[in-house]
Amino acid sequence: MKHILTPGIYCLLSIISLPLNAATSVRIMTSDYAPYTSSNAHDSGVVLAIIETAFATQGVSVEYEFAPWKRGEMMVASGKAFGAVPYFKNEQRQQNYDFSDPVIYSVNKFFYNTEKFPDGFTWHTLEDFQGYQMGGILGYWYLPAFKKAGLTVSKVSTDQQNLGMLLLKRNDFTVIDELTGKLLLTQYFPEESHKIAVLEKPESIAAFHVMISRKYPDAKKMAQLLNTGLQQIKASGKYQQILQRYQISSEFAAE
Repeated sequence: MKHILTPGIYCLLSIISLPLNAATSVRIMTSDYAPYTSSNAHDSGVVLAIIETAFATQGVSVEYEFAPWKRGEMMVASGKAFGAVPYFKNEQRQQNYDFSDPVIYSVNKFFYNTEKFPDGFTWHTLEDFQGYQMGGILGYWYLPAFKKAGLTVSKVSTDQQNLGMLLLKRNDFTVIDELTGKLLLTQYFPEESHKIAVLEKPESIAAFHVMISRKYPDAKKMAQLLNTGLQQIKASGKYQQILQRYQISSEFAAE
């Protein structure tokens, strides 16, 4: 005798079987970039806190792995990790990766040594920095634009190193997220931080996203769950509470 499933029973069985195949956790690559990300066991950083809270609303847990930025990108490209944070979306990256909805906004500005530029510095285009030594980070978003503008760039591995180069007057400028740069000065150069200032005109204002793998299992489904979670925590007020916990102004919120 053939067993015939009615439409109602068939739908019920489909719903019951979903959790058996659905991922309940995702692996996300990151690196220390306070106040956005942190390997400190007691303080994950505002971006990681937002992502974890958003996924939690959908019943998904997050496993964060800290590694150099380039290694993290390789893990995402190969499908060994769901995504990497925090990342800006651009045309080049969109050729190989998908992106979540905006998580938070970053304001990136030029830092400089006031002893070297006591009257400050005014710029309109990147070409205005020609003839000066720019500090950069390997793999960062601004390097292609700097190269196109004909700027001289010395590359290191961390923003902390670039701030040190400014204090030593070996570089003239470096671009750092404003919140990150000021925090690094307070943490690592408290006695000399007064020597470093920030140019008023931003290099860029852009949203941080989760950069998502196209090879990770159920990547599209997980991305949908993340975006749904982000919408829910913004509507419930949990998103705003996380910003307040990190003393970050609402002007950086990705509403």
